[in-house]
Amino acid sequence: MKILDFKNMGSKIWIFATLCITSLCLLSCSEDIGISPKRQGEKPDPLTNLTFESIAGGAIISYDLPTTEDLRYVKAVYTLNNGTERIAKSSIYDNKIKVDGFASEGEYTIQLFAVSLGEVESEPSQLTIKANIPKYRVIADGFKSENNLYGTFGGLNLLFKNETKENLVLTVYRKAENNQWIGLDTSYTNAENGIFRIRGELPVESEYGITVRDQWDNISDTIIRKITPIEESMITKDMLKIFGMREYSESYKDGDFIRNWSSQGGSADMLTGFTDRTGTNMQKQWWGKGAPIPFSFTLDLGASVKLSRLKMWGRNDNQNLLFQATHVKEFEVYGSNDPNPNGSWDVWEKIASFEGHRPSGLPFGANPTAEDIAYAKEGEDFEFDSEINNTYRYIRIKVICTWNGIREAPIENPFTVAISELEIYGQIK
Repeated sequence: MKILDFKNMGSKIWIFATLCITSLCLLSCSEDIGISPKRQGEKPDPLTNLTFESIAGGAIISYDLPTTEDLRYVKAVYTLNNGTERIAKSSIYDNKIKVDGFASEGEYTIQLFAVSLGEVESEPSQLTIKANIPKYRVIADGFKSENNLYGTFGGLNLLFKNETKENLVLTVYRKAENNQWIGLDTSYTNAENGIFRIRGELPVESEYGITVRDQWDNISDTIIRKITPIEESMITKDMLKIFGMREYSESYKDGDFIRNWSSQGGSADMLTGFTDRTGTNMQKQWWGKGAPIPFSFTLDLGASVKLSRLKMWGRNDNQNLLFQATHVKEFEVYGSNDPNPNGSWDVWEKIASFEGHRPSGLPFGANPTAEDIAYAKEGEDFEFDSEINNTYRYIRIKVICTWNGIREAPIENPFTVAISELEIYGQIK
């Protein structure tokens, strides 16, 4: 006779009862919160009243939305010149959608869909748009002009305007003696306008090639120009030295600026020839601690020089201070061959006024972008007019303001002016 184990049976009955109660609770809860298969909206009506406005490399399409309650967004589907299918989307809170990325001007067919909840699409609405010449080609064609691409001291200058702030890649090549093209430099930019500089070139006529590529990998034809850079040399640190100790400004003779300089063992090493701008030398900065604005300092170039350009670096110990209160924005340069050691402004001739450039165009106080940082890290070139034939042994640099825009500040004000490195170029006579 089989003996029943009531103790174990009771446990099993309890477990079974618990499972049943749990299942009933789950069913009850599912009914309460309305869990059901994924809901799909109704099929929207097609977009109507389609029109477009041509833009560089594309168009802005306008339309009337359907009145479908579950409408979520509008989708445009089209094919680029290289065969890549591209999809653009726009919210229901706007009645416009942008299609772009076309490699050339011309007519292109666009399929447009209204999309409701659950990705339910309307029947397609078709529109043929007309795209204008894309920006990368406009900029490339601009380099055919001597106004936008020309030889300068030590290399080339490439000027461009990019009003729509497209993401662009500019590459410059030089043809070598074996007829092979050598890549010289590449600039990645979405600046509204700017200047791309090539330096270190010999003063001989050479063939240079320029290409422009956009973010969709459309690339221009190579623009080829014969250009002769202008000869220049860097004024070496062996030649360059501080002139006098009392001529920084009438209101700031032998003040904190020069004491700070002198206490750090001020020498031309602090002006030129840095081999490491971000390493152990970054504490060697030209400080104007508590300096008044404006203030000035004078350099002995060691020889008579026809000036070509000046290259300046801002703070290099903290990139977040670039284009801020310490970073020189506006300054003037004066020249003389017989200055008075007492610091007076007699016999000084104004050579140039310069203003710094910030690629991003952001206002003072905004943190620098990656492009801002890369630009500042390379140092900013300020070119003298090549038409000026005068030569100078001494130059005086007058700081007008930093990027905070303050043009007048007394001695021992809370601001600091910093130049981490300064290079001077020209033709030594």
